[in-house]
Amino acid sequence: MSSERRPVIRSFRLRIALITTGLAVSVVAVLFVASALTVMHRRASILDRMMVAHLAGPGFGANSTTVWPAIDAHLNASFSGFAPLESKEDYAILRAVNTKGGTVYQSRNWPASLLVPEAADGALRTYYGGGTQWRIGQTRRGDVLVQLGVNTTLSEAQLKATIVKFGGAVVMLCLLVGLVAWYLAGRAMRPIEHLTGVMERIRASDMRQRVSADDEALEFDRLVTVFNDMLDRLERSFLQAVRFSGDAAHELRTPVAILQGELERAFERAGNNPEMEQALADMLDEVRRLDSIVRKLLMLSRADAGQLQIPLQPLDLVPMLRELADDLDMMAPERPLQLQLPPAMPAQGDADLLRQVLQNLVSNAVKYGIPEGWIAIQARRAGAGWQIDVSNASAGIAFEHRERLFDRFYRADEAHNRRVAGVGLGLALAREIARAHGGELRLAECTPSQVTFSLSLPAMQS
Repeated sequence: MSSERRPVIRSFRLRIALITTGLAVSVVAVLFVASALTVMHRRASILDRMMVAHLAGPGFGANSTTVWPAIDAHLNASFSGFAPLESKEDYAILRAVNTKGGTVYQSRNWPASLLVPEAADGALRTYYGGGTQWRIGQTRRGDVLVQLGVNTTLSEAQLKATIVKFGGAVVMLCLLVGLVAWYLAGRAMRPIEHLTGVMERIRASDMRQRVSADDEALEFDRLVTVFNDMLDRLERSFLQAVRFSGDAAHELRTPVAILQGELERAFERAGNNPEMEQALADMLDEVRRLDSIVRKLLMLSRADAGQLQIPLQPLDLVPMLRELADDLDMMAPERPLQLQLPPAMPAQGDADLLRQVLQNLVSNAVKYGIPEGWIAIQARRAGAGWQIDVSNASAGIAFEHRERLFDRFYRADEAHNRRVAGVGLGLALAREIARAHGGELRLAECTPSQVTFSLSLPAMQS
């Protein structure tokens, strides 16, 4: 057992898209955080420089109390860019205190709880008052101590709103990157999908197809070469096996035919010797069984080699099915038969071969069905063709046998005895005949009480 763990996400395209998106999102996230920190630091630095510049200006040297409101309005206008547009609060506050006693001027929204101790000129400190964070700077002009404050809570609110909008744009960008990564991963998978399509078209009946390396990307050149080399080896082995089975079956036909003829003549000359007649009859049955196996093997080898040619002749399947039902009444009269057929089933094919397929299905229903159980034959139109279902009452088929029912020489009875006649070639040959007619034979239903085989054949076009 391999020690390597399988990836949790099986889709290679999804893994590539997620990895690409993850890398892009990580880079964008780092840039976003770095940009946000840079903007916050630069904004605070600009705010401090503006405050220092105003504190160093000549305006605060005025002695007339009528000038201070104008200075207050001018300061709010200067710092308004740091406040949200929808905010109606005064962003800057101003207070001038005479060191000899008395307040020269104080902004109307100066928080009563905001206590600012006297500090050195130009010193900037952060204080809290009225539930708001303030950046306070001070300067002394003669006997007047001027204190300038800026509402940094509003500034941070505006900055956060900007960062949230920018973050939303980053999220949309990441989604767009994910979609583009998924699309590009799909484009990258197209050569693999094309190779898969070519490989799927290769069948045992036509193994001469090859994948052209010139049509694929350079990175897949070695994969294509290895695959074509594998096909060459498989084709040689397959053709060798087909030739062997075909040649062996063909060579066996003559001695089997001679042996059968000699046994028939010996049986006629046996006279009144019952023991000799029984022995010869048993040997003749085995030779006939061997002849049936040889003929089926020869037909299967031709099908494998693509040489099973079917002469397409117009025919009606209904008389064939009714004849088969009559034979079934004589062969197993204890089996109730349900027959549902349309008035006519025009098709094209070889009547003898199709009769062989249907006989195989019906004989299997008799051999493997429940004793005295029912058998049903139902035919109906299915799209552009006909579908014939042969069902029978059954004890079911074990799951491990279902996938191998059409394997050659495979029989579900594990002892492989001859309690049930057959060699395990009937269904395999029947499916090859159906495919040669452009149809299909499959196990359509298998329950503990019923088994249904379905034969589909193209209908004759009017």
